[in-house]
Amino acid sequence: MLNSALILAAAEGHHVVHELPIPAIWYGIIMFLLLMASLLAIMSMRSVSLRHPEPTTTVQRHGGHGSTGSHGAGH
Repeated sequence: MLNSALILAAAEGHHVVHELPIPAIWYGIIMFLLLMASLLAIMSMRSVSLRHPEPTTTVQRHGGHGSTGSHGAGH
């Protein structure tokens, strides 16, 4: 008897219900669309490294042809 009285008292308590601003299914749809947009952004940057030209193998000297240093024309 005591158990049923406690269950009825607990059932009659206040229920705090927070209504969602939009239906619950829309949270999943919006998140799916955001993840697909981020995937599209990442996939669009996938081949950026292929667009750049190959690096040159020539060595550029500092100072140009007319530099006067310890390594002059006599070397």
